[in-house]
Amino acid sequence: MKESINSKIRFNLRALFYNNKFVLVFSLILAFGIWLWVAINKSPVVENVIVSVPVQIDMAGTIPEQLGLKIFGNTDYTVDVTVSGKKFIVSALSTEDIKVTAQTNYVDSAGNKTLTLKAVNDSNKEFDIVSLSQNYISVYFDTLKEAEFALKANVTSEISQTVPDGCLLGDAILSKNTVVVSGPSTEVNRITGVNASYVITKMIEQTTTLTPSVELVGASPMQLTNVTVDTGDTSVTMTIPVLKEVTLPTAVSFKNAPADVLTGNINLTVSPATVKVGVPIEKLEQMKELTVGNVDFSEIDVGVNNFKFDASEHPEYRYDDSITSFRVTIRMNNYDTKNVNLPVSNVSFTKEHEGFLTNVTQGVNGIKLIGPSEDLASISEENIYAEVDLSAFDLKEGVNTVPVKIVINGTSTCWAYGEYTIKVNCSAV
Repeated sequence: MKESINSKIRFNLRALFYNNKFVLVFSLILAFGIWLWVAINKSPVVENVIVSVPVQIDMAGTIPEQLGLKIFGNTDYTVDVTVSGKKFIVSALSTEDIKVTAQTNYVDSAGNKTLTLKAVNDSNKEFDIVSLSQNYISVYFDTLKEAEFALKANVTSEISQTVPDGCLLGDAILSKNTVVVSGPSTEVNRITGVNASYVITKMIEQTTTLTPSVELVGASPMQLTNVTVDTGDTSVTMTIPVLKEVTLPTAVSFKNAPADVLTGNINLTVSPATVKVGVPIEKLEQMKELTVGNVDFSEIDVGVNNFKFDASEHPEYRYDDSITSFRVTIRMNNYDTKNVNLPVSNVSFTKEHEGFLTNVTQGVNGIKLIGPSEDLASISEENIYAEVDLSAFDLKEGVNTVPVKIVINGTSTCWAYGEYTIKVNCSAV
């Protein structure tokens, strides 16, 4: 029985080899197996170049990191790596199979440093590193420095007439007064200033807002290649006023003034009484006088009151060089005074401060009221209130001293002279 089975097997195998299709498939499989054996065991050792392998510069825990040094400039270095191994292995290698690192253990000061490169097999494949296209890279190390600089407007022109006839160019106004410059200490230390520069190439007919270029002063751009300028959340803009020169009477405005005092005859003089001034051309039609300053009525006492306002407080105007300030005299000769005390019950908070419970234990004494004598006589403590917005102050737990605004009800001719404060007890919620 066993002999019969073996005979059948021999017969079936013999029959298969007489089948052309089987012989074809068997030949292909046998050929592939022989090729694979030769490729693995008899493959020639060859060299291959892996192009653009990234160079890693690991600063964690290194000497330069402990010295506060950072890398500036180019950080994306690559090298070509020549490898050797069996052809079927090296022909399939990629940049992920090789790790190239720059040695930083000898970096101990700022400046351009030459770092030695080291390449290793970073895979489980069998191949050897033969050479690198370069064995060194030059890297710039320095400490990081930040410095704040005042921003200076710098306007120049390529044309002879920058504004229409009868007009003049006002001083440029910048949207930001300062910028922060950061970069390697060596470069930042060369900077002496920062300009917001604009070159006029065509006539400016009205006040114009534009975007200047921010330029570092003190060194050439080639010496400041790693410095950055931080202008904040928005870019710097420059407003260039176009001014029309006119002669206007001078005046002041008032704050916290009793209504009927303003409509009356205030004995007021401003010196100079008129001034030749360059006014923004777009405002000219609405300007009948030049307001040189604002006077709070709490600063006006009985008798002669003198105030001084610097012309520089209004950079949108252009004055003659002889005009540096304005003097204001207010005479309140027909007014009397009255001192009153304000009870605690008349102190009110227009806004509370979040996070605190507040209370006042003492009123305000010695408030000086000014007004016509008959109107002062009708004012009692019930007419006077102290108002304070606590949300506007940085309060601390305990007793805080805050300024108050004195309000007088029932009169349109009297006001409180001076500054007054109250003590507010604050306890955290």
